[in-house]
Amino acid sequence: MQKLLKRTSQVQKQAARRQRITRSKNASDTRKLQHDQLKIHNQARRDFFVSARQAQREDWRLGPLAPRRNVGDKVETYGTVPLRLINSPEKMDGKWKDWGIREGDRVCVVGDRKRDKGKIGVVKELNEKAETCKVTGLNMISIATPEYLKTEDRPQPPVQTIEAPLPLSSVRLVTPVKDPYTGNIRDVIVNKISVEKPHRYIANYIQPQKFKNSRAKRHLIPWPKKEKPQFEDHDDDTLRIDVEQETWVPTLLKTPMPSAVIDELRNKYSKFRTRHEDSYVEMKEDMDRKTKERESELRWGGGTPRAMLTPVQELNRQRRIERKGVEEENKLTEEVLAGIGETMARKGKRLPLRDAEMDQPKVGLEATEQGR
Repeated sequence: MQKLLKRTSQVQKQAARRQRITRSKNASDTRKLQHDQLKIHNQARRDFFVSARQAQREDWRLGPLAPRRNVGDKVETYGTVPLRLINSPEKMDGKWKDWGIREGDRVCVVGDRKRDKGKIGVVKELNEKAETCKVTGLNMISIATPEYLKTEDRPQPPVQTIEAPLPLSSVRLVTPVKDPYTGNIRDVIVNKISVEKPHRYIANYIQPQKFKNSRAKRHLIPWPKKEKPQFEDHDDDTLRIDVEQETWVPTLLKTPMPSAVIDELRNKYSKFRTRHEDSYVEMKEDMDRKTKERESELRWGGGTPRAMLTPVQELNRQRRIERKGVEEENKLTEEVLAGIGETMARKGKRLPLRDAEMDQPKVGLEATEQGR
């Protein structure tokens, strides 16, 4: 017994070790693939902007002798950024850092974003999987309008200006905080946010300088308020009374779902099904007919005589025949199903058990009085 327990323990440890190695290998492959995708994306962005800067310097150096670049397909869209270079690839490992920033927060651009550095805006859109956000009015770029947006009913300009995503590492939250020295409320830039769900707190500040060494209690940052969507009523809207009205009555003669859905839920050729396709039923009947003919030929014809059954086999065969006859007698016919469906539709909802129990003595008393 001890050897068996020891062997079982060894097998469990080996299985856990193999699973741990496989999980580690899959995570390593995922990180490598994600790194390669990010590298390819950054290289494509770098090549595009380097070529654009080279063209700009060449145009400035040549002056009136500079070649025309807005020709051919780029007559109206020259200078725009391709859409494939705007959005960063999402993380594949599912480990996304919570930066404590949500849609509707006020943020300040920091880091190497020279054009918009120091500007404050409101987070318009947040992509947690790619760890990027779009800030209203900041990091604006021009893109060529996609072809699927150009329709005859809604004409679009060839070039549009939109907000490009900013990495969350290059923005910092701006929140009002009470000055511990003057008592006035002023905006401060939060360098790090401590997220302790369902709340978030200020861990440290960037500016002003006197807030950095403040030993006051940690400040609670409220989450941005979500605006309730405004719905407008139109003449072609469906009324609520029409939606809540019960217009469909279930019946036992027709399935409440398409037959294809039933085939997906249960095996199409299961022996427990009572409703089959006509072709399948004909095939089965033909197989039974051929089987009976073969047995009849073997029993009464000139072929090989049928093997003799033992008394127990004969008894079991007789019981199967009787059981099959009882099952055929207990099958629900269409008339019975129609009657059950009419009764259900006439009575409507079923009475609770308490009401049914209270009604039973009354019915019995009435029946007794009528008998008297």
